[in-house]
Amino acid sequence: ATPRSTARQLVREALERYGLAPEEGTSDEYVLCDVVGRPGGTGGTWQVEHLRPVGDTERPLVLQDVWKPKTGCSRRFEIRRRQEVDR
Repeated sequence: ATPRSTARQLVREALERYGLAPEEGTSDEYVLCDVVGRPGGTGGTWQVEHLRPVGDTERPLVLQDVWKPKTGCSRRFEIRRRQEVDR
């Protein structure tokens, strides 16, 4: 990933790397999400406080530099099925 990489490019690359995008159009089923939370739930699991789908043309590394989560929270990017995020 570079500062010029778009969210759509990163999703496509990740799916290809893990063999999940054999057919054209499969990457449209997934979206990159900006997830803010903290570790420490039951068994040390991640507790999501905020989840936002990143627009296909947004640049996640630029976003990461521009906006920082509040103290005590961390950010991570996750790939999720678009259908689940839309709910």
